[in-house]
Amino acid sequence: MKKMILVLILSILMLSISGCTDEVVEETPASSAGSITDSETTADLVPIDNLPENYELLGIRDLSAETVGSEYAVVEGIVGGSEGLYTNAESTDVYVDVIETNSAENAEEFINAYKGEFSDLAVGDRFTDVSINGHSAVQILDYVIVGMEDAKRYTYIWSNGKFVFVVGGATEDSEVLLTLAESTGY
Repeated sequence: MKKMILVLILSILMLSISGCTDEVVEETPASSAGSITDSETTADLVPIDNLPENYELLGIRDLSAETVGSEYAVVEGIVGGSEGLYTNAESTDVYVDVIETNSAENAEEFINAYKGEFSDLAVGDRFTDVSINGHSAVQILDYVIVGMEDAKRYTYIWSNGKFVFVVGGATEDSEVLLTLAESTGY
C-alpha cells in the first residue's frame, strides 16, 4: 500500500514538474481568418483580390446611410456602406453590399427589419437558414418578372460584428451568389 501511494505521489510530482498541469492561457490571435479589425472600412471588406473563377470586379461605390435605408430597411445605427459590383461569366451582374452599423445589435436589427420587408410566399419558404464562412446567414427567395414569366432571385444576408453583408444579383442560380458570398471571407 505504501509503495502504491509513493508511486502515485511520484507520478503527480513528475507531472507537475514537467509542466503538463500548467494553467492554460488562451491567446486571442491579433488577426485570424474571418475577423474584422476596428480599422477596416466597408470598402476594405468588399472582395477585390482572389475572386472566384469567372468573377470580375466592375467597381466599388459608397453607400450613404440614406441609400442603405431606402434600398433595404430604415433602422437606427446605420453608418453607411460600400457596394462591390461584379460580373459572373461576363453575363450576370451580382453585387456584395457591406453595411456598417453602430453595433452588433444594430446589425441584427437591420437584418430582421430587412426580412420584415418581405411578405410570405404562397408556396414554400422565403427564408432559409444557411452558413457562410462559419456565420449564420439567411438565403432570401424572391420572384421578379422576366419576359412575362416569374424568375427566382436569391439574396444572402448575414452579419459579422457590426457589419452586415448582403449578396445578390440577376441570377436564378443561388450557387453563383453563394460562391461570391464565401469569397468575402467573413
